[in-house]
Amino acid sequence: MISRGLSLFVPVPCAAVPRKRRADYVATAVRRAAPFADPAWHTAWSGDLAMVWVWPQEELTSGPIEASLAESGRLQDAGPVSYIRRFLPESLLRGESREDGVELIRCSDGIEARAWRAGALHASSWWPQAPDAATWMTFCRGVGVPPQPLPAIQSPPWRDAPWTVIQRASLRDMLAQYQRLAIPAAVALVLLMAAWQAGALLHVQWGRMRLASEIAASSQKVSDILAARSRAEDDLAATRQLLALRPPLPQVRLMASVAGLLDPMKATVVQWSMPNPTTLEVLVAMPAPDPRALVLAFQHAGLFDDVSADIGRGGKNQVIVRARLIPPAVPGTAAAMPAAGGDAS
Repeated sequence: MISRGLSLFVPVPCAAVPRKRRADYVATAVRRAAPFADPAWHTAWSGDLAMVWVWPQEELTSGPIEASLAESGRLQDAGPVSYIRRFLPESLLRGESREDGVELIRCSDGIEARAWRAGALHASSWWPQAPDAATWMTFCRGVGVPPQPLPAIQSPPWRDAPWTVIQRASLRDMLAQYQRLAIPAAVALVLLMAAWQAGALLHVQWGRMRLASEIAASSQKVSDILAARSRAEDDLAATRQLLALRPPLPQVRLMASVAGLLDPMKATVVQWSMPNPTTLEVLVAMPAPDPRALVLAFQHAGLFDDVSADIGRGGKNQVIVRARLIPPAVPGTAAAMPAAGGDAS
């Protein structure tokens, strides 16, 4: 039996941990919380809460002793024994479980404070002497209990069985607490596992060889598909580059539109040029040059934007008209609206 003064109580909530992984999760939490390098522990469960008592293993297993209870309830050395010992925390053999609340329990080597919630022990502290009111208030605040007067210390007798169901010792507990017999068993287990792993590795290796053969048979087909895809992507990129060089509208349509705009003003096209796919420059000859009329005519045609007209630069009775082509509207979208106006000089 482990006296309360030699153990540390660690509650480990496991509601979000799968049941198959809870033992490893509890072991990690215990090693993180224990203030010593060689912890041994006992776990009792209440629903999804692991109530764990932790103690230094080396201090208690340094000699082959049997723990027996004297009339005073303290541990005594009963001499060497030849069988495996299992340790049980004193807290499990003192008092009764409660649904909720806090209490003080007299132990073999001090006083234990317990905080219960939903039938589980959620917190426990130990002092060699009875705590004063300030220490008790600190404990209550630490466990989330409203401040209350210092309760009377209970002195319950020893129980014949723990107040909670004892969990059967796990392989980890046996290896940690019963090292002398665990080592031969571990060696035998390792050999058995090695033989099993060897058979599994042979099966895996055979599967890998068969898979490699299938991959080699289909690799050429995959290479051809990837090469064809690469060529298609290169052709698509080249096509897009060529399409970017096209003007937004065919030049035949543009010429017909410009001729229709100039005919009412008795103007003719002297020179036609497109410095880039979206810019049009037209040299227009007309009897009485009217830059404003030219700008308005081009702007209202719905095909041009940013229209400007320069007079006197191309010769007598000639006007240079510059405009930006408006891309045609995509079906299903709103048609492009021409700008409100241009400029003339």
